[in-house]
Amino acid sequence: MSRQVIEEQTMMDEQPIKDIEFDPDSGSESAVVYPLVADSGNRRVLTDWLTDHDSYRLAPRDGPVTEADCDICIADQEGFEKHRATLESAKSAAEPVLLPVLLLVSEWDSDFAGREGGELVDNVFVSTVDEMVSTPIRQLELEWRMQALLRLRRQSLELAAKQERLTVFRLAAEAAGHGIYITDADGRIEYTNPAFEEITGYSRDEVLGKTPGLLDSDEMPPEHFDELWETVSEGEVWEGELIDRRKSGERYIAYQTVAPITNDGDLQALVTVQTDITERVEAKRKLERHRDIVERLNDPIMLQDREGDFELLNEAVADYAGVPAEELRGEDEFLFMDEETAARIDRQKSKVLEREEPIDYGVMPTFELNGEQANFSTTRYPYYDRDDNLAGTIAICRNVTDLQERTQQLRVIDTILRHNLRNSLTVIGLLAEQLQSRVDGALAEIAGRILESAQDLRETGEKSRAITSVLADQPTRGRVDIADAVRSVVDVVREDWPDANLAVSAPERATAITTLKIDEAIEELVRNALDHSDRETPTVEVQVETGDDAITVYVVDDGPGMSEMDRDVLRLGAATDDLYHGSGLGLWLVYWIVSRASGTVTVDDLESRGTRVTVRVPRHSEG
Repeated sequence: MSRQVIEEQTMMDEQPIKDIEFDPDSGSESAVVYPLVADSGNRRVLTDWLTDHDSYRLAPRDGPVTEADCDICIADQEGFEKHRATLESAKSAAEPVLLPVLLLVSEWDSDFAGREGGELVDNVFVSTVDEMVSTPIRQLELEWRMQALLRLRRQSLELAAKQERLTVFRLAAEAAGHGIYITDADGRIEYTNPAFEEITGYSRDEVLGKTPGLLDSDEMPPEHFDELWETVSEGEVWEGELIDRRKSGERYIAYQTVAPITNDGDLQALVTVQTDITERVEAKRKLERHRDIVERLNDPIMLQDREGDFELLNEAVADYAGVPAEELRGEDEFLFMDEETAARIDRQKSKVLEREEPIDYGVMPTFELNGEQANFSTTRYPYYDRDDNLAGTIAICRNVTDLQERTQQLRVIDTILRHNLRNSLTVIGLLAEQLQSRVDGALAEIAGRILESAQDLRETGEKSRAITSVLADQPTRGRVDIADAVRSVVDVVREDWPDANLAVSAPERATAITTLKIDEAIEELVRNALDHSDRETPTVEVQVETGDDAITVYVVDDGPGMSEMDRDVLRLGAATDDLYHGSGLGLWLVYWIVSRASGTVTVDDLESRGTRVTVRVPRHSEG
């Protein structure tokens, strides 16, 4: 009878040891054994013994050990020598997890380890074999040896899993957008991530070993930190806002979470996650200020969705409607005003959504709940959400009922005065012409001065009428080709000034949504330049330039320059004493036309001689 790896008689007599079980974290219920036993008899005995134990499973032998999913490898001398290189590769590939190798050496070959001049022990056993036992071996001892190696493997698996979790945590912390720092139990910083450095301005080397006190802004009361330490000392997470200071000295507002790490109730470390919320807090405060301003306004302001239903509105809307603001949300104007006006407003919403341009309109609704009526001048704008999608409209309404009444009264007075003045001046002019034709000398000169003064007064009256119209009426805006308007203006002026050098430099088209009176402003500037020229043949060039946001018109002349009074009238709309006497009324008209188109007027002297007046109007005027 040959000597076996495991004595068969012993195997039959002894009962399996039930209190030694393999319970690896890998999830398998039994350890997988890969046998590299060359001797067929020993392999049969070992296989039978392993098969009879629920704690073990045999690995499939359809591939090399490097491809096998096993927990331990058992080899005899011949199998080890044959597969030594493969075992080394398999163990190396499994690192840092231990793949234990148990070598069975016959008791008749005890000098096996000393072969090759001892190099086998030095070069192979150290890196490949984890345990060597002599055979034959009793079942109890073999299982004890295997379980010892499997416990080492389990520990290596647990350690590798922890290491992997730590690696994942560190990678996550390094990539996090929030500032993270870890302190020991005494509050000294042991770790910071890149986001901490970006938020605070301190590098990792600058803060290691120091406390978070270097971020103290001196703006937080001591009670704040007392509460923080009391919370984490009890093993609970603290969170809240605080004001810190960057390395640059700049203060910032942070939202901070401090989580304690404990061991058996003892504080080991603190993990702090900090988010810079300065911009968010400032934006919130600004929004609250704006909301407070909107709420305080007596003018109704509202935001409505694409269907026209109210989403946001101030109290002024609710006051006029006679309905609480919360009840108006989700409703529209049909709830509280006459149907005709509500339908007109609905059409204006549709225009804004269709054109994606602001529009002005006036309405006079009757509020059905209280029976009151008011006259509103409204500007309605397109509204876009955060993704820049058209989401609805915003309307700002101004109650102009009293203004309309006063304007109507002024219109009546203005009409009466202009009618009577025009008739009287016409009579004066006719009489002056008759007198001039019948007399000579000084009397004829006086008659001419009377005629000239009558004509000046008529022109002043017409400009006064134009200014009254601009100031009294809501500006009517539309799509205007300013380049074409300039060419038309120059053609009209050229008829009255045939000897003047008039030129236009403009693109084929220069379209803007602006006041329909913009051509009157340009014509007044051209005529003013010609009227005040001291040259026999005055030169005026009108240039038009287009931009993405605005259209600019330059009126350039070669005259003596513009007085400071006229400059102030154009730039500021200043009402000077000369203006009250009629001088500069045309320029005042220019100011108000451009101003009500949300434009600007500037005046510059040219280097050699002359003046350049610049009119700039938005391509989409907001009025």
